[in-house]
Amino acid sequence: MLPKIFYFIFYTFCILTTKCFVSCKIRSKTYEKYLSVVMDHLSEQVGWDSMQHLEIKYDFSTEINTNIKDVICKGSRIVLPKKFEAIIHILNYTYTDVIHTFIDHISAIAKRCQEYYDFNQGDNFLSCIVLLQSAVENSKTMFEQLYNVMNYLSNIDFKTLASAKKTFSVPIVEEIYTFVEYATLKIQQNTQIFIDLNDPKTKEDAYEVILDVNSFIKGIGNESYQKIKEKNSLIVYNRKPKCLLEENLKDYNTRQNKNIELSYYLSEWLNMYYDEVSTNFYKNLGFDEILELNDASNFKPTLYSYKNICHKQVIEQLNTITKGSGWKSLKHINIIFNGQVISVDRIFRHPTDRINFHCKIQHVLRLIKCIYTEILFKYCKYVICLLNFCETDYVKCIDEVYINLARQIFDAVNETTKMFDIIYKTLLSLHNLRGEYDHDNVNSNLISLCTLITNLLKEIKSGYCSMTVLGTKNDNSNLKEMQFQASTCVKQFSEFLKYYKSKSQPLNKTHEKHCRLRNLSLNIDIPESINTDNFSSACNKLILFSKNVIKVYYEELGLNKLN
Repeated sequence: MLPKIFYFIFYTFCILTTKCFVSCKIRSKTYEKYLSVVMDHLSEQVGWDSMQHLEIKYDFSTEINTNIKDVICKGSRIVLPKKFEAIIHILNYTYTDVIHTFIDHISAIAKRCQEYYDFNQGDNFLSCIVLLQSAVENSKTMFEQLYNVMNYLSNIDFKTLASAKKTFSVPIVEEIYTFVEYATLKIQQNTQIFIDLNDPKTKEDAYEVILDVNSFIKGIGNESYQKIKEKNSLIVYNRKPKCLLEENLKDYNTRQNKNIELSYYLSEWLNMYYDEVSTNFYKNLGFDEILELNDASNFKPTLYSYKNICHKQVIEQLNTITKGSGWKSLKHINIIFNGQVISVDRIFRHPTDRINFHCKIQHVLRLIKCIYTEILFKYCKYVICLLNFCETDYVKCIDEVYINLARQIFDAVNETTKMFDIIYKTLLSLHNLRGEYDHDNVNSNLISLCTLITNLLKEIKSGYCSMTVLGTKNDNSNLKEMQFQASTCVKQFSEFLKYYKSKSQPLNKTHEKHCRLRNLSLNIDIPESINTDNFSSACNKLILFSKNVIKVYYEELGLNKLN
C-alpha cells in the first residue's frame, strides 16, 4: 500500500506544480514595478507634510525614530515593503485619531440632547436630535474614503514583495468599516420623527436616537477604537498631545456672544472636520487617483499573465462565481490570513477588480480548502465509527449480520466518490485560476489535501471496497468464506483510514490554525449509539451528507461553473 500512496503523492504534486497544468503565472516583477509607481506617486503628495509630527520607531533597542517623509521619499534606502508598512502604521495611527475625535464629539452632542430631554426643553431637544443624526450621517463619505484606503493597503500582497518575511502590518480595515456601516444604517433609517411637536410619540422616537447613538458609541464603536489603539505602538507623537473636544469646548465657553447653541457649534465643527480629513488624509495623500480604476488611470495593477484569455475575463469569471446564493450561508465563517482574521462578508463585500483580484482569489481558495478539509475529516471520522461497530464481538459472531453490515458500509462509501471527485476537481480549478504562488503555505496545504483525497478515491475504487468482492446476495452454504472476505475488506479499509488519519496530522494542525469552521452549517454527527436496527439509517446518512455537500458547497456557491 505504501508504494501506491507515494506514487499518488508524487502524481498530485506534479498536477499542482507542473506548468502545463497551470493556466496562469504570477508576474512578481511587474507587480513590484506597479507598487513602485504607486509609492513614488504617494511620496510626492503634500498631505504627508501634515504628519511630520509622527515618527516611526523601527528599533526598540535605540532611541532613533524616523520621520514618515524620510521613509517613503524616492531617495530613501528603505525597501518597498517597509515603505508600505510605514504608511500602514502612520495611517492606522492617524485614522484611529479621527475615530477618537468622532466618538468624542458625537458623545458630546448626544449628552447635550440628553440634557434638553431631562429638562423637558422640547424645541431645543428636537433640534439637537436633528443635529445629532445629521452629524452621524455626514460622516459616511469621510469614513468610506478612509476605509477605501485601508482596504487598498490590505490588498497589497507583501509576500510577493518580501517572501522571507512571516508577518506584516495589518491595516485597520474592519474597524473603520464599523463606522461606515453605522453611518450608512442611519442614512437608510432616515426616520421622519420631527413632525408634530405636540405628539408624545415624536419625543419617544427622538429619544430613541440618543439611545441608539450611545449604544453604538459605548459599545461596538468604543470596542473598535480600543482594539486599534493597541496596534499603534510603533508610532511616536513628537508634539504635546491635544484633545480637540476640550479645545472646542474651551473655545465655545470663551465666546462672549453665545448666540450659537453648543450642539449646533459642535456639529458644524464636525462637518468642517470631515472635509478637512477627506482633503488632508485622502486626496492630499494621492489615494483618490490610485483608487480610480478608469481607462485613463496610470495605476492599473497587473499581477497575472494568462494563456489564451485576458485578465478581465478571469475577473468576470470570479465575479460570476461569487454571485452564488450559497455564499450568504458562510457569513459566520472566518479564515486566518497573514495574521488577519478575514470574514466571508469581507471577502465578498466588493466586486472583484484589478486591485483586489489577487487577494480575493487567494481568500476564496483558502476558504474552500478549509471547508473541504473539514468535510474530509468529518467524513473519515464517521466512516471509522461505522467500521468500528462492525468489529464489535456482538456483530462479528453472526456471519450473516456482519456481511450485511459490511455491504451497507461499502455501498455508502462508493456512493460518496462523486463528492470527492468534485471536491478534487474544484480545488484544481481554483488553483489554476489563482496560478503559481509559492510564498504562502496555502500551496503546500492544498497539495496535502489533494493528495489525501486522491489516495482516498484510489483506495475506494481499488476493489477492496467493491461489492463484487462480497457478492450481491448471501449464500448460506458459503457464509464463512464470505464473512472472511467481508472481514478482510473491513480491516483493509480500517487500516488504510488509520494510516490516512496519521498522515493528515500536519494538515490538521494548519487547518486548526487558519480555519475557524466550528459552526459549519452542514454537519454529519456520529449517532449517540449505533446498533443493527439503526445501522442502515446511519449509512444512508453518509450518502445524504455527500449529496448535500455537492449541493451546498459546490452548486450553490457557483463553483460548478469552474468545471
